Amino acid sequence: MMNWKQMALGVVGAISLLSLVACGGNTGMNGSMGSGAGGTDIVVKDNTNPSVYQSFKLEKIDKIANIRGVGWLTSDLILLDKPNQDLKPVTVEGEERYPYNIYMHDLAKGTDTLLKESDVSLAAPMASPDGQYVFYREPEESVGKGFILNMNNGESVPTGKDMGFVGEGAWLDHTHVVYPNMDGNLVAADVEGNTKVLVEVGSFNIRSVEVSGNTVYYITGEDGQLNAYDTETGEVKQVLKSVEWVIPSNDGTRLAIVKKTADTKRALVLTDLEGNEKATLARGTQIFGTSWSQDDSKIAYTINSESDSEKGLFVSNTESAEQFQISADMDNVSDPLAWSPEGSKILLSQSVLDSAGYHFETSIITISE
Repeated sequence: MMNWKQMALGVVGAISLLSLVACGGNTGMNGSMGSGAGGTDIVVKDNTNPSVYQSFKLEKIDKIANIRGVGWLTSDLILLDKPNQDLKPVTVEGEERYPYNIYMHDLAKGTDTLLKESDVSLAAPMASPDGQYVFYREPEESVGKGFILNMNNGESVPTGKDMGFVGEGAWLDHTHVVYPNMDGNLVAADVEGNTKVLVEVGSFNIRSVEVSGNTVYYITGEDGQLNAYDTETGEVKQVLKSVEWVIPSNDGTRLAIVKKTADTKRALVLTDLEGNEKATLARGTQIFGTSWSQDDSKIAYTINSESDSEKGLFVSNTESAEQFQISADMDNVSDPLAWSPEGSKILLSQSVLDSAGYHFETSIITISE
């Protein structure tokens, strides 16, 4: 089996002078339509919010139907899951459905490469920092067994026999992943499938697991207790309460925290590592998908709100705390947003409803400064 990075290098060499397209179609800010190899027409409407153009410019939004993009492998390749229509469908609640499998999508060619095939659905693929491994689960409702896929040989190993919540976990380094199990423990697994309990938390309600350097952050309890586990000393420190999500900066010096300020109100704040607030970036009914750009200069996130001017996809400058609305239509995301390695594109997946019913749609948003 060819190493996927060898494939990527061949692709990059061939397309280095081409601009990014997804399912074909370059679209400009004038709302014109473009049709590419995929035969899909894409319309980008003018964003009338004047604040966008003070610091950021929306170049284009490329939409890819029927896939759930979850992360970047290179600047041109994204990791995703989607229904595998080459397999036999299964009947779920009286409806025939194809199992979700793991793929790699080439943005320039608009083509998908199957990475892991299975007769059962595979969910929440998460690539290691070097892109050599993928952690995923075989879901049963909201939980499932964990596996690590070796991208070089296509083989998968189970991460023990424990069940865990789908979508919860993070890579500790290139070869170890950390996740909560249903016994109330924080567990580490290596790429050979060996597991080790890091923290006996004592609560199955462990969520928002994130890693920054030697620190594993996680939230527990109904009161939203943010905890920090030191992998070198084994010590656990309580940081803040009323926290719903924690997203550490890439340089490990700051935290972006979504906190609950009232029953129907949330705030996105920047803090130091002790939880001391430095700036408030956004407020809304719900705030999802928060993601730092690679250089930590920007944060992308989505807001749920009743007002069009206060909902959708936003980008904030982390130094000035200025907020810019990119699109009011992107307020129901399925997964955390993801910045491309060079920091000019944002990957966003959401569930959309059309005449055929609900399905996933992935958007690649290109911005400039």
